[in-house]
Amino acid sequence: MYLEYFGLDKLPFTISPDPDFLYPSPGHQEALAHLSYALTDQGGLICLTGEVGTGKTTLCRALMASIPEGDHVAYIFNPQLSPIELMQSICDDLGIAYERSASLKEVYASINEALVNFYGKHQRVICVIDEAQSMPVALLEQVRLLTNLETDREKLLTLVLVGQPELRDLLKRHDLRQLNQRITARYHLDLLSLTETSEYVEHRLVCAGGNQMLFDPAAIETIWRASEGTPRLINSICDRALLGAYATGSHLVSSDIASQAIIEVLGADYDAVPPVHVGKGAAGIAVTSGKTILKSALAFCAAAVVVFAGVIAYQNIPALKTVSLDRSDPYAVLEASRTEGAANCDSSGWRCIPVDWDISELRELNLITVVRVGSRGAEAEWYDLEEYERGYAGEAVILWQAPADYTSAVKPGETASVIRWVRSRLGAGWDQEWTSIGPGGVQVEVNPEFYDPLLERAVAEFQIAEGLKADRIIGPKTLMYLQARQ
Repeated sequence: MYLEYFGLDKLPFTISPDPDFLYPSPGHQEALAHLSYALTDQGGLICLTGEVGTGKTTLCRALMASIPEGDHVAYIFNPQLSPIELMQSICDDLGIAYERSASLKEVYASINEALVNFYGKHQRVICVIDEAQSMPVALLEQVRLLTNLETDREKLLTLVLVGQPELRDLLKRHDLRQLNQRITARYHLDLLSLTETSEYVEHRLVCAGGNQMLFDPAAIETIWRASEGTPRLINSICDRALLGAYATGSHLVSSDIASQAIIEVLGADYDAVPPVHVGKGAAGIAVTSGKTILKSALAFCAAAVVVFAGVIAYQNIPALKTVSLDRSDPYAVLEASRTEGAANCDSSGWRCIPVDWDISELRELNLITVVRVGSRGAEAEWYDLEEYERGYAGEAVILWQAPADYTSAVKPGETASVIRWVRSRLGAGWDQEWTSIGPGGVQVEVNPEFYDPLLERAVAEFQIAEGLKADRIIGPKTLMYLQARQ
């Protein structure tokens, strides 16, 4: 949404672990140097720890991207497996054949044989295990056994354990002392300082094609204090702050805009300055039925309006009274709003969705839409998009009928009834052969209404294909596009 406005080529503050955006802070450089020890013949077992969101996975991706052609890498991102499932996952990533009915001992022997063959071809083999703090003790013991795969002089396999600070405490256990003693390099990634945060933000803007700093120093300090120097939180706040600056017509993120972004990301309990509000007085609405325009003075925006994150959120609008009319006619709902002196469409399945989208997007979705023309305030008038788009001022209200099971935006890992509807629209039916493995290798029963990683990938691919932000959140805009494309 804001790329062209700020002169950027791509989104600078996504939370995906993109190595192209890796910020070379002194800590990250040293951590990468420790990880690069895996590329030597003395790699053995390496441990990288750090707080949530400090960039550990990004560093792992950077390491894997630097592995020479001909070498081999296995990446385990879900370590909550049984010992044999861990061994099978390593085989799958390295292309090692094994019988599905093979025992743990037999799979271990297959890995050993393959590693010897790789060694004979002078090919290194590296296994990266992410989120290692979640590994049960039995699985960590299996990791220790993997470190025994060696010749008289060299290790056949280099293992990299990556995890949160709890991993350090876990490795201090007496029953894991053998594993702990085998670690040949370890590093703990600290949070960013204020200076590093400023450099980090500027670095990501440059990587995204920007040629100027878009955050003033006060905004950077505000973001740093709220995030405590955590890169992932910095990304989320900065992305929301740029949307806020775009929505308010500013070319520089101020401390006020940053504070509003922090509230949006961290919640209303965050102690920051109050949200920026834009007042709006009474307005006129035109509702079209065929060629007839029903104009009326309507207290449509008498309440305060918060312009943020690409959505205009109306506050304190009175509820629509129950009236006798055909609720299948959306225009009748708007007319009922006029006659009852209220402006809430959120009734009988119809919702008012205030947005600040481009006129082309409004046209493409082909939904009932009213747009504001003119300045904010009492002089502003609202017109039906079908009859009027010249002079569009960047604010619109879409009358939308959501899927029957939709209540609110759904994030990955959450459960909601609308997930079934999304699966059917994307053709991503529930795979009965796909299972979730919990601690100790125990299979976990998962509800088909659970927003799982496979569906998350399908949603992201759909969002990218439609030119939407691939945030993987199932919200009104994504659902509108799903309805329009089916």
